[in-house]
Amino acid sequence: MHVCAVSFKQCWQDEAGNWFSSGGFPLQMRAIGSLFDEMTILIVRGQPREGGLPLPSSARVMPLHCPTGSDTRRKFSVLAHLPQYLPTIARHIRRADVVHTPLPGDIPLLGMIVAMLFRKRLIARYGGSWSTTSQTTLMNRVTRMWLRAFAGRRNVVLATGEGEIPPAEGIDWIFATALSRSELDAISPEFERGLSSPPRIVYAGRLSEEKGVGNLVRAVVLLRKEGFTPLPRVTIVGDGPERQSLENLVRDLNCEDLIAFAGQLNRESLSKVLSQSDFCVQPSLTEGFSKAWLDAMAHGLPVLASEVGAARAVIGPDTQRGWLVPPGDVSTLAERLRQVLTGPIDWPALRLRCRTYLEGHTLEAWAEKIGQNCARQWNISFLRGKLCQ
Repeated sequence: MHVCAVSFKQCWQDEAGNWFSSGGFPLQMRAIGSLFDEMTILIVRGQPREGGLPLPSSARVMPLHCPTGSDTRRKFSVLAHLPQYLPTIARHIRRADVVHTPLPGDIPLLGMIVAMLFRKRLIARYGGSWSTTSQTTLMNRVTRMWLRAFAGRRNVVLATGEGEIPPAEGIDWIFATALSRSELDAISPEFERGLSSPPRIVYAGRLSEEKGVGNLVRAVVLLRKEGFTPLPRVTIVGDGPERQSLENLVRDLNCEDLIAFAGQLNRESLSKVLSQSDFCVQPSLTEGFSKAWLDAMAHGLPVLASEVGAARAVIGPDTQRGWLVPPGDVSTLAERLRQVLTGPIDWPALRLRCRTYLEGHTLEAWAEKIGQNCARQWNISFLRGKLCQ
């Protein structure tokens, strides 16, 4: 069987012609591709960056023009390039047996519509917050409405998250991860350690507005203004459109001694930073299921996160695998940081609970769950990790 994945993810080529991208996208595409005999990936061509991972070498990668701007300007850019996008997307979807669209996103939405018009088997995976938040756009609402309406039969619809109740009729939850079984086995957390002196905090993820990283910076500055000691040192891992404004914020608030930017890192370098940190803070304003939660827990790091998406299901009540705060509340985030840094916490037990949770949340388990859903819904075989007609 042949799968065609349609994504708006920016990718780039090296001098040898190999394709790379950032974050967990290459690893998830490799996992999706493992379910099929052949794979084509439609992506947008971007500028080379540091810290990328290669796309699956066995996949055929087809670049599309990268839309310009953001928000309304980007939408007009996509509309202007429809004469290029639609024929290319349609040509590759026509040749495929299955279409995979990681949503939300304008180009994957086009891919989903074309797949339905061609009556192709579809795996539509919604990666944003299924619940409405302050960051939910009109396009997000339209996409979710479309998924609710067409879930079932040929269309396998998955929403990124976790919970006992399905997100909607015909739609199943799916967790998100970038951790392979081999990578997880190679990580050896130091369960017995407490906090460093000074404490070391890490944020890992895209530097974009909805991730709320500026609130973490402001919370640390608030602790300094209140005379709290010892002040934690924060490492911000990742890149994105907000990086320059975040660096400006750190400079304007005179906290360069407390906040460091590590940039986009590969998996090995990210693991090293996580191994040297005490706990992770993910102050997102909206989220489905953050891969960074699992990356941190794999290293025995509890997570202080905003209560968004699947955060409560993953992190649990306070001190089970971390702590929760309301999204966008800087003063509460600062207060919770103070409690974590000074409170009586059984760090070894907490670190062990975090690591234990990772069993069953690897890329292999992720692909297995998707494969089982597809086989059941399409009434086909799923043998030795492959979908078969």
